[in-house]
Amino acid sequence: MKHLIFALISLFFVAFSAQAQSAKAMPTKEIALNAEEKASVTRVEKYLSGLTTILADFVQIAPDGSLVSGKFYLQRPGKMRWQYEPPTPILMVADGRHLIFYDYELDQTSYIPLQDTLAGFLARKDIKFGKDVVITAIEEGAGTLRLTMVQKSKPKDGSLTLEFATEPLQLRNMLVFDATGQQTTVALNNARYGVPLDAKLFIFDDTIKPRIGKKKPSQGISR
Repeated sequence: MKHLIFALISLFFVAFSAQAQSAKAMPTKEIALNAEEKASVTRVEKYLSGLTTILADFVQIAPDGSLVSGKFYLQRPGKMRWQYEPPTPILMVADGRHLIFYDYELDQTSYIPLQDTLAGFLARKDIKFGKDVVITAIEEGAGTLRLTMVQKSKPKDGSLTLEFATEPLQLRNMLVFDATGQQTTVALNNARYGVPLDAKLFIFDDTIKPRIGKKKPSQGISR
């Protein structure tokens, strides 16, 4: 089951080889924006910077069509949690400094500086494109807006596309392309915004690792 989430993990860890044969052409160069596109990007920056918390269900679609699901928590700045439902034995937590990847089946833990990841960009206090994270594609359609971004220093290591509904502006889906061009889609469902979240969600506690993933997590709403 774990192979189904490798593409999402690549968003955080950038663990794939940039020399791999590409399965799909992935834009890696920053594009020049016209006035209308600049206005859309500014709108997205303001929207993302204004988010405080998100609590949502997610469904993750792997390149082979397989599905896994779980809960997504975001508390800006700096904190996230991807809690997969069993039997997927994976937990990812951003505690403000690191992104922590835990495989409870193998009892293995990895730490990555949050600032080195695209995920860390989404969790920043103020979100601005153009410095270390750049836009490589923008698509606007009927009621939708898509922005594709890469890390400027390692554009071939993978990209993230954010898909928004536009009226009102709301994050709906994330598309992750790894360095081989494989696509994984993460759909956010039943999203709730601005709800208070339990601070414990963003603390990785070694003493509770054996229990992670063995029961469905609570909503995590602070009372």
